[in-house]
Amino acid sequence: MANEALVEKLKEELNADHVDIIDNSWMHAGHAAVANGPKEGTHLSIVIVSPKFEGVSLLNRHRMVHEVLEESFKQHLHALELKAYTPSEWQSKVTA
Repeated sequence: MANEALVEKLKEELNADHVDIIDNSWMHAGHAAVANGPKEGTHLSIVIVSPKFEGVSLLNRHRMVHEVLEESFKQHLHALELKAYTPSEWQSKVTA
């Protein structure tokens, strides 16, 4: 699944206001877990902003995102750097 499709999936399933995905797979060329598999989409960095994260612990936010990306983990995704914010947290970060 291309990054654009992942963005749409996260926006739809988590009602996300903002999703940014950076593919860092190139940094892990030759990594044992991806040596014989696809070279793109194995190591992603995601910033996601969703009102569904209001009142939810950081751990449970991560669980929510992992649940949405479950199929991607089965197919190609190996590692995920994740920053999950509520809209107010994101607004504070952007205006700081």
